[in-house]
Amino acid sequence: MKLNKVLVSLLSAGVLVSPMAYATNGDEMMAVGSQSTALGGTGVANYMGADSVWANPGMLGKSKGSEVTGGVVAFTPKVSNTGMPGGSAADSGANPSYIPDVSFSSRINDNMSYGVAMAGIAGMGVDYTAATASTHIRAKSDLSILRVMPTLAYNGTGYGVGMSPIFQSGALRLSYVSSTTVNGTGKYESSTGYGYSVGGYFDVMPTLTVAASYQSEIAAKYGTQLYDAGVGFNLTGASAFGNDLNQPAVTKAGIAYTVADSITLTADYKLIQWGQAKGYKDFNWKDQTVAAIGVKYAGSGYWLGLGYNSANDPISSLPAASGAAAEYKNAAVNFFNNMFFPAIVTNSMTFGGGYDISKEFAVEVAAVVTPEVTKKVDVMNFGGTNTTKHSQSSYSASLRYKF
Repeated sequence: MKLNKVLVSLLSAGVLVSPMAYATNGDEMMAVGSQSTALGGTGVANYMGADSVWANPGMLGKSKGSEVTGGVVAFTPKVSNTGMPGGSAADSGANPSYIPDVSFSSRINDNMSYGVAMAGIAGMGVDYTAATASTHIRAKSDLSILRVMPTLAYNGTGYGVGMSPIFQSGALRLSYVSSTTVNGTGKYESSTGYGYSVGGYFDVMPTLTVAASYQSEIAAKYGTQLYDAGVGFNLTGASAFGNDLNQPAVTKAGIAYTVADSITLTADYKLIQWGQAKGYKDFNWKDQTVAAIGVKYAGSGYWLGLGYNSANDPISSLPAASGAAAEYKNAAVNFFNNMFFPAIVTNSMTFGGGYDISKEFAVEVAAVVTPEVTKKVDVMNFGGTNTTKHSQSSYSASLRYKF
């Protein structure tokens, strides 16, 4: 029990001091675990081990024996923004961040499995505190989210189902200096919430599995961080920002096909309902569709994987012509999205591999490369436009132990 408490404390600390994490799909990581990451973020229908619960809790029905896996992801974002209209681009000072994960699963009997998993699953942020004050808002934004998921799964012959209650803990900080100072002390506000994930799989044949899962929306409210940030731009009364920022519901479907016992082809479809989530929909985020594919080659004691993940930009721009108060708010929303939360990257290439050091112990690594995208938004009430450029890369390493 003492060891478990220490583990939870270390993981929580590691996640919550890593606020500059970026993610391929909006602000959510496209995958947890090196194998899923290497295969483009797929895994709804592909059993990979104890960390399969992050894609589909029903996949624990395919587990054998007991297993623990853990790793860390290093994110390296590259973001720039032009600040207020007329300013030149400045680079965000966000440093690489490190996000841990750990997952455990075990068999109860021939038909039941259980597990528990913890990981940082979402984050975004920028740091323009060193930008030129005359042309930039010296802004800093940090959002980090940790989830804990106990799981229970049932499997029969050729099928399985699973369910995971979710505990979520997040922290948000919004601060900036312009004509006024907002949150000058850099205070964080935290939020806890609860949800669930359910899923199942069906083996159409021994080499072909289809599967689906669903994760509920999870409520979150970070004190008055959002409201205060809006007040700094004179958004009060009916124009004020609300403080809700719920993580969205996610619906997933997947397929996995094994060719000649050595090659596995995977494909996932994901619908992230930003447009339905309280808070994000108020900032004009729209539902995001994600398509991902992966191919894995398994040799004697090793595997190699490649993947591709493609998603639409979930953040829609609002018309911001000068004039009415509502149009001023549109400009403010466009500005906040583009400067504070530029979750606009779309396509990522992935690759990785694993090596069995022994029958019980394996090491796995993966990398993600996301090309630069550029987004210009209309902020006419502020005097023109605002432009963000964003690219990223990430590197993960995992250890897997079977017993």
